[in-house]
Amino acid sequence: EKQLVVDIGSWTVDIMPIINHLPDEAVCVTQPHGIITCIQQINKECVRQLNAEVDEYDIQKVMVNGGGDLPDKYQEIIIKEIRGYCQQIYHNIRELGYNMDLTQIIFVGGGAGVMKRFGGLDQKNIRYIEDVKANAKGYEMLGNAYLAKAQGRKIG
Repeated sequence: EKQLVVDIGSWTVDIMPIINHLPDEAVCVTQPHGIITCIQQINKECVRQLNAEVDEYDIQKVMVNGGGDLPDKYQEIIIKEIRGYCQQIYHNIRELGYNMDLTQIIFVGGGAGVMKRFGGLDQKNIRYIEDVKANAKGYEMLGNAYLAKAQGRKIG
């Protein structure tokens, strides 16, 4: 069984193939295109078009809720830029040789919800884990399994 985990964090996007439930570390890729880069691009575009920035909090509200209470001219730019960001993530995945129609893809991290709401893909091969603490929970599970195994060796 092969899956592709795409972890979209604040500063980076980690793309990790999982084969038979194990990461294929030889071909893991980290790209510097996290959510903060999207927010920066939104503000560049707002300054270019409207000569004004938008508070990061207001941009995040749109990312989380799919919309906000901002004036339409700002909201239109924000949504357009977020959709463009999602398309760039898809492009980066395709550029690495993955088929967006056939590869089992799991988006995780803070950006999973952004991809779900703005990515425009509703396919059976794509899942979204929106829990922003999923990474930490996964490491905690691994740590507990390791400790249990290590303690089992000491006792036995």
